[in-house]
Amino acid sequence: MESQVVARVSMQRTDQWQSLVGEVVEVWLDGSLYRKGLVDGAMADASGIWLAAEAADQRQFIDALSGYEVRTRLYPRSRRANA
Repeated sequence: MESQVVARVSMQRTDQWQSLVGEVVEVWLDGSLYRKGLVDGAMADASGIWLAAEAADQRQFIDALSGYEVRTRLYPRSRRANA
């Protein structure tokens, strides 16, 4: 019998919000998980994303200037992390 290894892919912070449409992300604020959801829209300049409505949560705009941090499995590192 073969053992199965399940790879855990952690969510990483990104500032490339314009590329997240169709991805599930975590949104953090002040070090705490604020919301998790599907991105159904993004501003071309990466200034914000729209999270799709789900269950009791309504569709919501997340503004980059308001201090939110977005984490995804898509990008392992943020451009700012390299600065």
